Amino acid sequence: MRVDELNKVIYVRQSWLGDIGICPERARLGVVRPDFRTGSDATIIGTAIHTGIEAVLQGKTTDFADMLEVVANDYEALETSNYKKTNIIQEEIPQYLESMSLAFYNEILPVVSLGGKTEMPFKVPLNIDVDGYAVWLEGTMDYVDSENNIWDWKTAKRAYNMKSKQKSAIQPTVYTYAAHMLSEEISEPPTFNYGIMIRQLTPKSQIVPVIRTAEHWNWLKHQVRGAVSMALRTGVNNQWVTNDESALCSESWCSFWSICKGAYNCNNG
Repeated sequence: MRVDELNKVIYVRQSWLGDIGICPERARLGVVRPDFRTGSDATIIGTAIHTGIEAVLQGKTTDFADMLEVVANDYEALETSNYKKTNIIQEEIPQYLESMSLAFYNEILPVVSLGGKTEMPFKVPLNIDVDGYAVWLEGTMDYVDSENNIWDWKTAKRAYNMKSKQKSAIQPTVYTYAAHMLSEEISEPPTFNYGIMIRQLTPKSQIVPVIRTAEHWNWLKHQVRGAVSMALRTGVNNQWVTNDESALCSESWCSFWSICKGAYNCNNG
């Protein structure tokens, strides 16, 4: 969440809304202590794969070997940054990079319409007002193809639950709404696709389409209104509700662990 006091506008990203769902205090700390935010080995693996995919879609690479070189170089550069090591077997990471790159190149790329826009930024009004502030959505879409379908690239330990994503994933709702607001050509909600590369030694991919409607957009406005109202009325300098039941509440997966539950020396079990 970002507040523009001069123009009385609040900008909200889908990642912040996702954090609200995981743990409101995690979302608050993301606003007031961004200096604590660090990635993980899983994060930099995903970033390197994204870089390789972007190179392919922009025509900067001509074959799989070129893509893999981009991925390996980007991972090597990212590895010098400050990041957390999770339960990923470090020695197998080069094989994961090759396997996931191959999964994209051979299994996902053939069904993607080329000639679209990569890393497409957006800022669109949500057309709601909270305590005198207009609320806007902002973010960046991984890829909008030539047929106006939205793609988001994911690297994951396991396959996604398609029913769960269709039921409640907020990212497709935010992105389809933004695409609709940005283009007069998109009169109906576009299809949102997760393109997923599974982190394993043999190539495995998954494409998960998510359908959104105007009713989902109205529900999004309801969700955002509640989140922003809570943030404004409680204030970001006051503690919000904490949730330690999420699997992400751990030293490995939450950047703010050391100034939250980790500070209490609780047994992480």
